[in-house]
Amino acid sequence: MIVWVIAGLLGLATGLRIGWALVNKQSLVSTAMILALGSLGIVAALNWQPLTLLIDTALRWPNIAVALSQVALIGCAAGSCVMITTVASNRKPATIRRIAIAQYVVAAAIAVVTLVAFFRAEQMPEVAPQEYLRRTLAPGGSSSWLLPMLYVLLALTLVAWAGMRHSNRTRRGRALFVFSIGMVLMVLASAFFLLRAVGNTDVLGVGAAATLLGCAMLVVAGGALLPSVEDWFGARRELRTIAPLLAELHTRHPDVGIGVRPRGPLLFRVAEQMSLISDSLYLEAIAAEGARRRTVDATAGTRDSEQSLNIADIADLDSPPVPADVQAKGIAQWIFAGRDTAADHSTAHAAFPGLNWLRQPTTFSDREWILAIAEQFRQLESGART
Repeated sequence: MIVWVIAGLLGLATGLRIGWALVNKQSLVSTAMILALGSLGIVAALNWQPLTLLIDTALRWPNIAVALSQVALIGCAAGSCVMITTVASNRKPATIRRIAIAQYVVAAAIAVVTLVAFFRAEQMPEVAPQEYLRRTLAPGGSSSWLLPMLYVLLALTLVAWAGMRHSNRTRRGRALFVFSIGMVLMVLASAFFLLRAVGNTDVLGVGAAATLLGCAMLVVAGGALLPSVEDWFGARRELRTIAPLLAELHTRHPDVGIGVRPRGPLLFRVAEQMSLISDSLYLEAIAAEGARRRTVDATAGTRDSEQSLNIADIADLDSPPVPADVQAKGIAQWIFAGRDTAADHSTAHAAFPGLNWLRQPTTFSDREWILAIAEQFRQLESGART
């Protein structure tokens, strides 16, 4: 049961990566992650004894499922290594691709050598995977484990080191940290198997090492699934945050959303609704600034200059010299002031702080700036209801 839980989690993580690769542009990192997670899921599934017996019987070769597990473990190490070296590299894309191909070629050669060594070795009677490990890793046993375990140990050590080095407090950084912890556990399990293949050791039993490998698989699956879980909960929270501001602006500019897909992946829906808010805010700002200019022109007796006003005027401005929360609150108060003036926007236009207030601070992305305004608007609306 535990084996299938591990295999299921790894399969789910692999499926999410495949879905992401289908929706977005395929990349070396996506392919490497699919290979690493899928291969590790195969390793977990092949350690389920009924499936092991079925494969051995179907292929008519005792314990061949264990050899396939070795190949899958090599594939996991190769995919993980390509993933981390691609993410950490600053070289040109063509150079990175050549390095990835070279890594895959080395892994494929080691996999072929491993299979050849397995088929050339003396056949053993059909046994459970754990019992097979005890016999082959005992003194005088098969030496076919040396090369693959050495490769896995070196590759995953590189992955664990680079993963720890590039971990940070962002969503992807936290996921990379958890993934790297799983790689560390896999390195420890691989080191034990390598020591057992080289010579006898009583530090850890085969069963305990297999359990450690299973724990490593769980941690790797958790690290792979963590971004999707955090993205889902984060997207739900962001939808709740922007809902009041989106509803208010939709009543003023209902035509902005015409032709926009109403459903889709949660993250895409958040981005889509934020783009609607951004477009509506720019329309409101242009209308308010145009009204202000008409008032100034009428007072001065000059011609209306509204025709020269466009979105580029906002993009070329610098944000005001005030804290970001004060700036976001100023925009929110401007929108809030006009929420009951659907027929006459003079009140809202009078509260307009200026075009430069709509320009986000340099430390904010477009998404973060929309969220900051929406949060301030939501607080104003909550305060008005109480």
